[in-house]
Amino acid sequence: MSIETRLTAAITADMVAGGHWPNRTFSATLSRAAATDPQKVAMVDDRMRISYRQLDDLVTRLATSLRERGIRAGDVVSCILPNRAEAVVLFFALNRLGAIFNPIVPTHGAREIRFILAETGSVAVVVAARVGGVDLPSLVERLRPELPSLRDVFVVGDTVPVGAAAFQALLDVNRDRAATFPDADPNGLVVILYTSGTTADPKGVLHSNNTLLCECQSMTRYHGLTAREVLVMPSPVSHISGLLYGVLLPVYLRGTSVLMERWEPERFLALVEKERGTYSAGATPFLQGVIECPKLRRYDLSSLALFPCGGADVPPDLIRDAMRLLGIRSGRGYGSTEFPSITSSAGPNVPEAKRAETDGMPMLSNRIELRDLDGRAVRRGEEGEIWAHGPELFLGYRDARLNAESFDAHGFFRTGDLGRLDDDGYLRITGRVKDIIVRKGEKYSAKEIEDLLFEHPKVRSVAIVPMPDPEVGERACAFIVPTRADDRPALSELVAFLEAREISRRKLPERLEIVDEMPLTASGKILRQALKERIAQRLAAERSGAGKGERT
Repeated sequence: MSIETRLTAAITADMVAGGHWPNRTFSATLSRAAATDPQKVAMVDDRMRISYRQLDDLVTRLATSLRERGIRAGDVVSCILPNRAEAVVLFFALNRLGAIFNPIVPTHGAREIRFILAETGSVAVVVAARVGGVDLPSLVERLRPELPSLRDVFVVGDTVPVGAAAFQALLDVNRDRAATFPDADPNGLVVILYTSGTTADPKGVLHSNNTLLCECQSMTRYHGLTAREVLVMPSPVSHISGLLYGVLLPVYLRGTSVLMERWEPERFLALVEKERGTYSAGATPFLQGVIECPKLRRYDLSSLALFPCGGADVPPDLIRDAMRLLGIRSGRGYGSTEFPSITSSAGPNVPEAKRAETDGMPMLSNRIELRDLDGRAVRRGEEGEIWAHGPELFLGYRDARLNAESFDAHGFFRTGDLGRLDDDGYLRITGRVKDIIVRKGEKYSAKEIEDLLFEHPKVRSVAIVPMPDPEVGERACAFIVPTRADDRPALSELVAFLEAREISRRKLPERLEIVDEMPLTASGKILRQALKERIAQRLAAERSGAGKGERT
């Protein structure tokens, strides 16, 4: 299968000549690590510990079996797996074949899974027998008539239904039959990752060996990482953070990956203590869960040195508390599936205020430009849409029709995010181009209000979403998770809190909805579309005589 990318000979030559792209494959990187440190522990999951020699051997066995099943370079193989060894082995085996890895978030439903398998043209899918109570083999079997490209279903587990095959059997190939493989193209596609799809169908993001190896190289140089790193990873490997920091970066460093199949703050603390974890990264809920764990002081976290935070709104006090309570280096970062690490404030020698209150500066050779809606550069301190360029930038979308509106003539990527640069050149994300409230024709950013409400002591989490209104078009609804269940904030006190900060009255939330928790994507981002739908349905119910929320 041929997949169109933005990659050209000019881009390739520029990135390689500039020293940005390592120009090798992840499979070759693993083989080098196995030759250098064969007995070193490469990865740990809930069931096993695997050395680099063992990992390399399993990868060769699986690649041999997959090739015997007819999987070739350029084929897409999907998987729906939690954080466990099989996902790691599958990635490197496909890379050895020159095939394309497509991890799917295990919490996706049938609609999203059908969409992704169809758009990628997957020839095979590897699924866990059951995740979160869902019988994945049965779900995929139900979808197969709509997926003509799908030839094989492999099941990780003891029970394999009719029509599928056991994944374990692929690893049991006789070592004497294990094949050798020529080096794949470093510029060939290595992975198709799907964005979380908070507002529309998810978008398939195309990355090569070189773009993702460049990310690993950039993180290593920026943070001063070494082969001594032990990366404890709670983010799912089906997300860019989990894939990078739980699968790719550890092998690039010749470090150790510790994968968490389920997120539990105390389990994270126990793993850091037991494995002497040095590094973690993730969205706000992960870091917040750690510092708020009641048993935090029971564990020895002296090995933990670094925990950057990003991927969702990061309250400034979260960074300050993490550095104080955990004794680590932390800071906010900004990136996406398309461009994993655009900026960071977690590097050495960054002032605490910049770590907590900004999203950092562009990392190494990355560049950003802030532009108005007409594409003109805005002045320092003014809000503008963020356009970004750098060597880890993705190669385009699976649906190539999306590329025209996503890149300019110079290769800059339109992020869709809004931000401001301060006098020192630090970026602060202020919202999304589409995360806006349009009230009487006037637009304003929801994130501006969220950032202020995060400072209120009764607010643990907040999301401002538009709600339809026949008089003014849209009004702002504040969804709040209270800090304490028995001390809920009233809309009037939140409004007074905002008024004391002298914001325009037109930006004040006009309705309050208290919730026990926010709906989140697997990567920790708030599902704003779900909240928009919830308030729209509630308003419709109220018009027909059902319950009410609180309004100004």
